[in-house]
Amino acid sequence: MPDNEDDTFDEDENQALDDFERLTDGLYQRVCDFADEEDVADDLLPLLLLRLSLTTRLMAYTVSVAKPSGGGLKLDLDRFRRDVDDMIREMKKNADRTVADMRESLAAAERDDSEDET
Repeated sequence: MPDNEDDTFDEDENQALDDFERLTDGLYQRVCDFADEEDVADDLLPLLLLRLSLTTRLMAYTVSVAKPSGGGLKLDLDRFRRDVDDMIREMKKNADRTVADMRESLAAAERDDSEDET
């Protein structure tokens, strides 16, 4: 039987996941708005975001360590790469479901558009 600490940890973990999803959704919307305003090509946007991610990680390392070094930054970027690889692996596992969901969403949007035109 789990004790109260286990229950608290699960609630904290669920809250952290909910917050992560909320922040992801908000950032995604802002990025989409920016991409629309700036007319950024779909294939360029991920590269811009990757560069921004790496720059942000570099800055975070530099300000969070007492004596930043090139070697330390390289290690931190290796950790970041592992985190990215984990995310990509998870996305690959769900690739079929993701494509099906995207197709369904696109079809629903097309139906809504055609209904609006009538």
